[in-house]
Amino acid sequence: MLTASEAAAQLGVKLGTLYAYVSRGWLKSYRRKVGRQALYRRSDIEALRGVIAPERGVRARSLPDASSWVTVAQPPTDGSPTGVIVAESAVSSIIDGQLAYRGYPIEELVERASFEEVCLLLWGGERPRPEEVDHLRASIAAARIAPPVVAALAAVGADAPPLLRLAVMMPSLAAAEHRLPARSRIDQARMIITVLSLGLAAVARAAAPAAGDGGGESAATVPGMAARLCERSLGGGFTAADREALDRVLVACAEHELNASTFAARVVASTGADLYASVLAALCSLSGPIHGGACDRIESMFADLDAGTRIDQMLDAFSANHSLPPGFGHTIYPAGDPRAALLKRVAKTTAKRKGRKLFETALKVEEAVWKRERLRPNLDFYLTVCVRMLGFARGMPAAIFAMGRAAGWIAHSLEQYADNRLIRPRMRYHGYPLRHW
Repeated sequence: MLTASEAAAQLGVKLGTLYAYVSRGWLKSYRRKVGRQALYRRSDIEALRGVIAPERGVRARSLPDASSWVTVAQPPTDGSPTGVIVAESAVSSIIDGQLAYRGYPIEELVERASFEEVCLLLWGGERPRPEEVDHLRASIAAARIAPPVVAALAAVGADAPPLLRLAVMMPSLAAAEHRLPARSRIDQARMIITVLSLGLAAVARAAAPAAGDGGGESAATVPGMAARLCERSLGGGFTAADREALDRVLVACAEHELNASTFAARVVASTGADLYASVLAALCSLSGPIHGGACDRIESMFADLDAGTRIDQMLDAFSANHSLPPGFGHTIYPAGDPRAALLKRVAKTTAKRKGRKLFETALKVEEAVWKRERLRPNLDFYLTVCVRMLGFARGMPAAIFAMGRAAGWIAHSLEQYADNRLIRPRMRYHGYPLRHW
């Protein structure tokens, strides 16, 4: 018996190609009685090598490269059951705990780039020209939603969860598109980004603007996604500092390689469906509590603490349910999520203007979880803290995450369209053996 690495070496192929041969039925793998490692019979490997690798000058029938007919899946090098590689991408990278968009470190982008610049960077691959950024910002400021979208939003009601309101916009936008001259995918991308903030009811506010928030701005004078969101949800009392803080949050949320929602978007794009369908698929994936529900659970946690629950009681309850505190730990960042560290700085600065209560509670929770579980906060934790400190209503952190991440969903869909191959993975069957009716 040979291991996967030994078998691939004998065949002279990559591991992904070896696994593809198994999925096509050209090679059989076996499992150890103890452990999960797949093994391969030496005789099977030698027989297959005679097909794919001609010897002694005899030309044999060659099998096509696996990547030409199947999505290649490669297991992680650390032996963990998650993190299977299924595609290549130039949109973002996570290498040794360092996140980068199109090669630019996330730290530099959160500090220096606007959300509109990041959108265009992710979609086009290069730093955009100032006039391109100005055009996108002006489009966001001037955006209006078509009657079919207005009708769909009215049907779900102003009290519908923000994520649901975003989701119902997508098929309505697609319906409105059929009544217009055909537009390019990049124009569809701009359309999605420009109207997303309009799907949130203007009444979705946590409270009136805090006293002392003078010097308010408006989306009419400062175009862009952050300004439009503040206008729709906070009214006219937001400040330049509030808008800047929200812009930092959107940049931090914009992209994160191939998570569940991004993979959903790419799968739909691989079928040739339009961008509206791809973004809708991502939003539907995000609606699941395991992927997109962390912000809501974090908000509930802070609500319990406000109601008088002690932090140690809260952590005891999580332990009793065999669950971790929401907003802590990340499989890709065992040493800590760099996005959380960046948004923690945003929250610290915001606390000086908005009051320190929520921020200080967050610090106490972070310290307690570290002492007890040795876990650092992830993006969701300080995203929720920042958004609620700015005055947005409950349920809005998840929606703001979605609006930021839409930039990445679109970028991945555009990349899939550009060099498309239908994403059609295989599954390993472990049901009944073949039987007869």
